[in-house]
Amino acid sequence: MTGCNGNMDHMGDEPELTVDFLCGDYATQLVRDGAVVMFGAILDVSEDEEGITILEIGEREYVDAPYHPDGFFIADKNLEFSYQLSPGASATFLSGSTSIAKAMGAEEFAAVSHEDKLYDIYIMGDQIELLIARYIP
Repeated sequence: MTGCNGNMDHMGDEPELTVDFLCGDYATQLVRDGAVVMFGAILDVSEDEEGITILEIGEREYVDAPYHPDGFFIADKNLEFSYQLSPGASATFLSGSTSIAKAMGAEEFAAVSHEDKLYDIYIMGDQIELLIARYIP
């Protein structure tokens, strides 16, 4: 269900990261360190007066539904939250309808279109540290 395939280009002075690492060991470490994981859509990307990137998140829920033609549906929980995108955040991203993810840093992620995309969002305190694109066929 996740879009966790592919490699990550070198990001700054950090060691080279892969999508597999972000979706596996890094995500596990964030949860172990106390991150909250939310499934949702990015409704808006903006900057505050200090130049900090803010993501508005609409929480969603994956619902198994054997009666549905796809066997599931995505429900809108009608909850919206705003969080800072950590400057050191990492993300995976699915272009178009592909199931092969690309890894990117916070600045690149904030610049791409998130229309009709869903993510597992890892939040520490008031900052988003990791976004993992979910491939929903």
